[in-house]
Amino acid sequence: MTNIYTMKRYLFTTLAAVAIWPGITARQPQKGYRGFVEWSNSVRWEKTWLEGGSREILFHTGFTTSHGYQINRMFFVGAGLGMERCGKTGNWIAPVFIDGRIDLRLGKFTPFGDIRAGCNLASGAGLYLSPSIGYRFNWGRKAGINIGAALTLAGYKSEHYECWFDAPGSLQIQYVGTRHHMRPYFSFRLGLDF
Repeated sequence: MTNIYTMKRYLFTTLAAVAIWPGITARQPQKGYRGFVEWSNSVRWEKTWLEGGSREILFHTGFTTSHGYQINRMFFVGAGLGMERCGKTGNWIAPVFIDGRIDLRLGKFTPFGDIRAGCNLASGAGLYLSPSIGYRFNWGRKAGINIGAALTLAGYKSEHYECWFDAPGSLQIQYVGTRHHMRPYFSFRLGLDF
């Protein structure tokens, strides 16, 4: 029994060292094609009109991907798309965006900044804007693991109505058109670049 436990611990330690080793020496991205695939999670607090107007936490989860050109070791420009869904409400965030990114190297520290601007195709289409900051871990010669946090603004359209009482007990409702709104989200992304 002790032998199996020792062997499992040795195997786990070896696998952990192999996984961490490529991240120790920081490499900058190289000029040319570059792609990203990310698992994306967004959270927001929304006031509900039910149950006395309490606040409710809504989680969206999904993916984003962007592809483009690494201009030099620091600057990337590309385009991408994504899909995130809230399991509780069934609402979607479906952005199509232009992506700009800067990868820095400060000794062995490799932070990045990213900004995505475009259109949220879900909920009637609206503006999409998502600036983020994060850290890139190298993984092999041409790949990296990215961890980032973002403030995401997802626009949407909604129909609006005006209500008034014409006479006692006579409620009038009139459609006044659609309006654009923005929902703020805190987003967390974990992904791979290649």
